Amino acid sequence: MAKESSGAIEIKGYGNDVNIILNTEAHFSDVEAELVERLEDSHKFFSGVPIVLDAGERVLAPEECKRLKEILIDRFKLNISSVRSESDETRKAMREIGWETKPQQRRQRKRSFTLRMPAEEENDTILLKGTLRSGQRQWHRGNIVIIGDVNPGAEVVATGDIVVLGKLRGVAHAGAEGDTAAEIIALDLHPIQLRIAEYIGRSPDLDLKTDTVPEKARVEDGNIIVGKLD
Repeated sequence: MAKESSGAIEIKGYGNDVNIILNTEAHFSDVEAELVERLEDSHKFFSGVPIVLDAGERVLAPEECKRLKEILIDRFKLNISSVRSESDETRKAMREIGWETKPQQRRQRKRSFTLRMPAEEENDTILLKGTLRSGQRQWHRGNIVIIGDVNPGAEVVATGDIVVLGKLRGVAHAGAEGDTAAEIIALDLHPIQLRIAEYIGRSPDLDLKTDTVPEKARVEDGNIIVGKLD
């Protein structure tokens, strides 16, 4: 199961982007500690994915910016595509360590794939509306519910369950931090690959399906089993 967050950082998906958002009020030591803890579990899922570091209104000293770079780049080898900040002081400190920065901008909803975050912070489920197309990747620490299709070449990764109210044709990885009780459910389950925790499976008979019925994938006796939804 996923560890509880202290709220010092958030990791969220917006369309094709993964955003690491720093809490404005949290002490930097808490930001540093939670960032390391969260990335210890999940950094491998961000390999090659452009990541936005969002400092918001937080004012960061040069030594704090340097420490963030050590964690994100040197330790976890992440691809930081941009740094956003509303603070002139923070942007200056970021530039001093070689990071290009941008002023904070209002996030725009993606035309073909929109994201609605839950109203309550304690709710660990996000609802996505639209089609996840080839080349798009959605990651969330919790459960993901998609109203739409996941096309071939697209990828969905969640630390909890994945529910697709449509066609699942791409790659789905549930229980990404080791939760073997996680499940993958779809109205039309015909994926390129299924993963639950460390288990990988793709049932050969999926290619032979002629009917469309809701199905569920789960781990049973060390294997991923696909069956009709009860």
